[in-house]
Amino acid sequence: MQTYVSLVKFTQHGLQSMRDKGIERAEIVKQTAKSLGGKLVQAYYCLGEYDVVAIWEFPDNKTAMKAAVLNASLGHIQITTLPAVNREEWNEFRHRADEQLVWSCTSAGA
Repeated sequence: MQTYVSLVKFTQHGLQSMRDKGIERAEIVKQTAKSLGGKLVQAYYCLGEYDVVAIWEFPDNKTAMKAAVLNASLGHIQITTLPAVNREEWNEFRHRADEQLVWSCTSAGA
C-alpha cells in the first residue's frame, strides 16, 4: 500500500457543527477509507494553518483521490492529499537516480 498525507482545514460549517457531529464525521471519514481498501494510519490535530494532518494508506492514487473527494463532499473539511514515501524509500530513489545519472554521463561521453 502507498502512503499519503492529508492536510485538512475545517470549513465554517465543520467548526460550527463540531460539538454535535465531530466524532460521527470522523468515523465516516475512517469508514470511507476502509470501504475503498484504504486505512487511516494516524490523525494529528494541529495548531496553525491546518487543523488536522492525517496519514493514510491506499492502494493507489485514484483511490486516495476518490477518498479525498468523498470526504470533502461531507462539507465539513477542505482537504489536500499528497503521496508520500518514507526515508528508506526516498534513499532508494535517490540512489537509483545517482546510478542513472552516472550511467547517463558515461554513456554520453562514449
